Amino acid sequence: MPKSKANTGYLATFSVGDDTVSPISYVAIAEIASIKPSNYSVPSIDTTHLQSPNATEEMIPGLLKPGTIALTGNFTGDATQLNITTLAEAQTVFPWKITARVNNKTQVYTATGYGFVAKYDTGPFEPNKKIDFTADFQITGTITETVV
Repeated sequence: MPKSKANTGYLATFSVGDDTVSPISYVAIAEIASIKPSNYSVPSIDTTHLQSPNATEEMIPGLLKPGTIALTGNFTGDATQLNITTLAEAQTVFPWKITARVNNKTQVYTATGYGFVAKYDTGPFEPNKKIDFTADFQITGTITETVV
């Protein structure tokens, strides 16, 4: 029987880039616990007409609608985490990159694109719990995925 090539997301990173330099310089956000990309969705466009076959609605695919990337992590006040507010306040559209080991840790998956800060939360601040942060980034166009 074939052995699965699955692996965990351990050591995956989410990085924010600076495209004012070439090549783009990326810095990973510290202490991320979860990266959840929703790359895109495709809406259905109704093309039903009075003669649609078999009394069935007809549809065609619409344009790809860029999705979001949701992060969660341990809030430490690190400069890479505080930069999220700087990017949001400046309404910056910036390059981002996700990297993760795949294929039984024999290859590296990379996704890149552009986006902006859509949401950023810190806390809760409680006596017997670590302080968390969450951030949502809106993807602004196409993404590029590679595995090498």
